[in-house]
Amino acid sequence: MNTIQTIAVVGATGMLGAPVTKTLRRQGFSVTAVVRDMQKAQQKLGAGTHLFKGDLADKNSLRSAFADSDYVYLSLSTQPGEKNSRFKTEIDGLRNAIEAARSARVKRIGYLSSLVKDYKADDWWVFDIKEEACEILRSADLPVTIFYPSSFFENLTQLQMKGRRVLMAGNQKTQSWWISAEDFGRQVANSFRLDREHDRDCEYSVQGPEPFSMEEAIDQFIRNYKAADLKKTKVPMGIFKLLKPLSPSIDFQYHILNAINRYDEKFQSEKTWQRLGEPTLSLADWAAAQG
Repeated sequence: MNTIQTIAVVGATGMLGAPVTKTLRRQGFSVTAVVRDMQKAQQKLGAGTHLFKGDLADKNSLRSAFADSDYVYLSLSTQPGEKNSRFKTEIDGLRNAIEAARSARVKRIGYLSSLVKDYKADDWWVFDIKEEACEILRSADLPVTIFYPSSFFENLTQLQMKGRRVLMAGNQKTQSWWISAEDFGRQVANSFRLDREHDRDCEYSVQGPEPFSMEEAIDQFIRNYKAADLKKTKVPMGIFKLLKPLSPSIDFQYHILNAINRYDEKFQSEKTWQRLGEPTLSLADWAAAQG
């Protein structure tokens, strides 16, 4: 009889953390969500996920949260205000999580990074942080798995859809291999399930079954979304560039959008699909299921 594997998730209520947490639970893991806001987590995750109050800045809370877990999965994100902050989530928080995981004798840490961080034409502090985070993980004295995802379908509903309009910034001349958070969650689950069959440290590119430019993805989403009639709205990148000195948030969005629009993404997920399974959900089917 197989023993149920336990996993602690940090960042479980985020745009990507929540669907991955729910997928891990459906895949048979016993999941503990390490959260700061218990009420928000209960509303977002529903029944079936154990909630533990903890904070990346508090190593003791992390040690307690990880105490009975086989694995830890980190879905972290750097915020616009962190540029000059003393505490950086993906540096200081990551180090705290690694130390706590080591103390709790966790078997492996999984970490969500980004594929577009490899866009080198833009010298941006957030990409530097993500590079440093990966180096910190590689030098950790316990096994780690790093995921480098392409664009997620969820960006369309949670970031770009404003009322009945879907916003498009600039003009992406390349394509990205879009993927659903659910398919990614299954790959995360498989990476932990197959832990002992894999190398000590693993790194996976995460891409979906179909490549789209941003405009192609939005058009496909609008055609298949059933809950309302949506319209595409184009916003010139020049507006973001003009306004970015006035707001850290706009500056943050500008750099992300600029990298997505210019990064020449190649398909590089053969190893991921062989080891962790192929993504199966198309953008059209995912869009039809929304709303």
